[in-house]
Amino acid sequence: MNKQQLYTFGGALLASTALTGAANALTWGKSVSGSLTLSTSAISITNTLFSTTASTANTVVISANGANRVAARFANVYNSTTVPSTGFSIEMSPTGATFGNASLESAKFLIVGSHGTTFQATTSASTMCSNAVGFATQFVLNGCTAGDVTSGGGLNMSMAIGGVLFSGVTFSNASGLATAGSSIQMTGRVYNTATSGNFEAAATGNSITSAAPLAITAGARANVTVSATTTPLAFTSLSSTNTGVTTATLTMDLTLIVLTGTGTYRDDLTTISTAASEISSTRITVTSAILSSGAVHNVFVQHSATSRVNSLTAANFSGGTVTFVVDSATTTSYMVSIAFNGTTAIPAAAQGTTTITFGVGAGNAQAVTGTSTGAAGTAQGGFRAEVNMFGASNAAPYSSYLRIHNNGGVAGTVSITIRNDAHDSGAQLGSAFSTAAIQPGGTMQLSAAEMEGSATSTKLPSGGANIAAASRTGAYTIQATGPIVGYVQHILFNGSSVADLSAFRNGGVTTNNASP
Repeated sequence: MNKQQLYTFGGALLASTALTGAANALTWGKSVSGSLTLSTSAISITNTLFSTTASTANTVVISANGANRVAARFANVYNSTTVPSTGFSIEMSPTGATFGNASLESAKFLIVGSHGTTFQATTSASTMCSNAVGFATQFVLNGCTAGDVTSGGGLNMSMAIGGVLFSGVTFSNASGLATAGSSIQMTGRVYNTATSGNFEAAATGNSITSAAPLAITAGARANVTVSATTTPLAFTSLSSTNTGVTTATLTMDLTLIVLTGTGTYRDDLTTISTAASEISSTRITVTSAILSSGAVHNVFVQHSATSRVNSLTAANFSGGTVTFVVDSATTTSYMVSIAFNGTTAIPAAAQGTTTITFGVGAGNAQAVTGTSTGAAGTAQGGFRAEVNMFGASNAAPYSSYLRIHNNGGVAGTVSITIRNDAHDSGAQLGSAFSTAAIQPGGTMQLSAAEMEGSATSTKLPSGGANIAAASRTGAYTIQATGPIVGYVQHILFNGSSVADLSAFRNGGVTTNNASP
């Protein structure tokens, strides 16, 4: 059973726990910003300081004399009562790195106080220990004693030692820190100087852990819709944009890239890593079908909150790919955008791709890891129309024909769905199908047999609806949608007479029904 005795130092009440040997183990951590409060979390250092080439990475010197210092809290408290006639020694060794300086005694301080999370003061190791021995792989404070001290009133009080603080230490040979998540670990023990028996068993803890210095967030902007009702030429401006400015009918954003710091430190363990310290340049490459369109006036990139710069003309990206190299080391966000000329139709285009890579910043040995994402696409808002009372192929004496007219400026295919026109059904018959492209000013005429799938048609390269023979009867409702400006007609023909039932249609409604 442990016994406790209470002592004071500088008026503070201190606890002293009877030494219990190897059952106890010291705890590794850090002191933050020069305070005497111990944190058990490791110090985070940026992995990009260390090259993936070991010989280069091992030359990086890490200073533990910054705002964040390696420290250890003892399980016991060492004072004139717990070790009245025997000195205690402290042995500390790193793994994942070596000590960068062989002689550490002038830079070591013992933390004075209880073994809680906060210590009252520090005192030099040289005033309490007979000597200090430093090697690349180990550091030892030998023959330390915790004697009484005399207060201002002449009273003797016990000095209690609750831990150790590393000040002025450097680490090197830490090539493993090039991989984020790797650590420098410390192990150590406190033992009887005379007998070498443990007061506290060896314990291991992460002291310095590498992490990626910056979080890279990149994503395609929302797809946009091209207006089918633009005059005098359809699809020359946007009916919905993604810039956040409702009046920006000739501008769309492709990709947004944001860099945010994660709180990792540089090699002084004091300076926080930033884009300015880790990155010398950013290379952004966007590949998209929209870039090959004659409707594009220019492409540009915006840095952070600055005005838009780096505008490129069509000669730079007409092949469908554009690349920007931004040399500003302080930039933390990028937006790649397109401006259209307003005179040429903007085509529908699927989402593209964006690749981001970074140059190596000053003093770094490897670059921040790049990433890839999408780039916004475009959809041509087109028409939605339908006709009803459309006779099946076995209807007589009149046969029904669907005429689709493109009166816009861009060719496009039309998707057709056939439904049972009966009031108690409305069920879809067969499957939806697409027509061949209908050129501007062109009209496509389709018979009931062609749409049912009972007659082969070059106008329907994907085939018709393939309606079962038993369902090819009565009347249909024909629904047509497409990224064109146009309308449909329902024509009846009996071999000699023509009737136009186009009044029974819902046509010319502009909608976004052609997603990228």
